[in-house]
Amino acid sequence: MDKLQSLHSVQFIDNYFPVIDGVTETVHEYARHMEHAAVVCPAMEKHYLEKHSFPYPLLTSATIRVPFSRYASAVPKIDRELEAGIAKTEPEIFHFHSPSLLGKYAVSLGKKRKIPVVATFHSKYYDAILEFTKSRAIAKMVTNQIVKVFESCDEVWACSEETGETLRSYGYSKAYHVMPNGTDVSVPENIEELKEQAADRFQLPRDKHILLFVGQQIWYKNQKLILDTLRLLCDQRNDYFLVMVGTGKDEQEIERYAASLKLTDQVRFTGQVRDRELLSGIYRNAELLFFPSVFDNAPLVLREAAVLGVPTLAVEGSNAAGAIRKNISGFTAAADPQAMRDEILRIFTREDVREIGRNARETIPLSWEKLIPMVLERYQTVIDRYERTR
Repeated sequence: MDKLQSLHSVQFIDNYFPVIDGVTETVHEYARHMEHAAVVCPAMEKHYLEKHSFPYPLLTSATIRVPFSRYASAVPKIDRELEAGIAKTEPEIFHFHSPSLLGKYAVSLGKKRKIPVVATFHSKYYDAILEFTKSRAIAKMVTNQIVKVFESCDEVWACSEETGETLRSYGYSKAYHVMPNGTDVSVPENIEELKEQAADRFQLPRDKHILLFVGQQIWYKNQKLILDTLRLLCDQRNDYFLVMVGTGKDEQEIERYAASLKLTDQVRFTGQVRDRELLSGIYRNAELLFFPSVFDNAPLVLREAAVLGVPTLAVEGSNAAGAIRKNISGFTAAADPQAMRDEILRIFTREDVREIGRNARETIPLSWEKLIPMVLERYQTVIDRYERTR
């Protein structure tokens, strides 16, 4: 393991902090748990960098800000200093986590410097592009280009078998390696105190079943299904409450939709919660993570909830549901408000939710401490194979 820890990697990602999602968290934890890892990302906003530091080298590319958005687009080919900065890290392997400009740059730089390139398929790009463009033709065309980027790598990783099959459905024809995501598996010693602090901070009821969603507030995470389900639940009973954690471009529209359903008193929108302890307290208040997204491949929030003994309700057949053993470590139902309502009513009348939560904690999370040695060992396999075939 000591030899593997000395391995030098460079992680490339096209969106990084202050935008927070599962891919951002994964790259941050990779670099944080490796002794020699650097991250290449778009330049961050100055005010953010003044308040935050990183325990690893952070190399930022020349960047164009996306108008009316928190996102930025890296333009590495016009950045003369970036390649020199990467060279100073003495890289042995490149790993990109998004197949946009920095992903393509990693591939071209890998070929130039004779360094192997690994890529992880994290997201359902076709769905995201379709949501943005409303054009199946454009989504298909761009997805075809993305597949070509993945096929130009020395190895492609998928977060699960289900995720790999999604990539295969896009037309990817080569082999892939399954490398799961990790999570922080520690439970704060003062978790009950944090639970009370979160309840007080966000005025959470103590006498209702609390359902929780954690993620970006963007419609294709299926918030409409969540709110429609809650409306049906509240029409039948008065003991359900929803907490929505996160921010995103559709945040205001989602809040307006909740108000149109007359759910203002049954929903708490917290905004983004950066404090990990406070977020743990929110999880602890919840009895069920309601995560019906069919967009996410291997959501970290499902694993975070499991660490704190909170089972997940996901859409049956979705990639997110791949980690769940139904009625043993979590629940699934059809992507329909009535089906979700019926399943939630069943869960809280027939199931021992705490026992399911304990099963989730024992079977779903994989700590970063256990995952990173697996990552480094696979890096070495890729490097050795690359050297043999050169």
